[in-house]
Amino acid sequence: MFDAWVRDLRDHLELAEIDLESSYAMIWVGMHLKDSTKMLRTQFRTNEDTKHLGVEDFLKALRQYCIPFTSKETLWNEFQAIRQTLNGRTLPIQDVANKIKQYQMQLLRISNWQCYHQLLEAMDATLLQAVRPFINEDMEWDKLIE
Repeated sequence: MFDAWVRDLRDHLELAEIDLESSYAMIWVGMHLKDSTKMLRTQFRTNEDTKHLGVEDFLKALRQYCIPFTSKETLWNEFQAIRQTLNGRTLPIQDVANKIKQYQMQLLRISNWQCYHQLLEAMDATLLQAVRPFINEDMEWDKLIE
């Protein structure tokens, strides 16, 4: 989520032809923040050690402020906990597959091989037993979930 916001921010500044390292860029970023993130930006702009730095350095500081250092571990644990049955309700396997791929987008170190095996782990036993002879780890993801 944070990375998508940063990409959007950079895209907007590029479209507006605003130099990322200019003071105008820092002003523009500040106009798109609120609450504690806006206070962090104000501190960044007024602190003697950081006031000369640009948007890229601010975004690094903002990342450290917003995202706990354990976030990747938390996402990994959530990825491994994906199951087809959730609160006694069986989800369509396409929903499970989509969720697995969403985690792969967030954790770039998750390989297609890991996604395949997580899908197998997530499947209800009856579905896994029915489809196991017809699938393998070399199949394209879209073919795998058809």
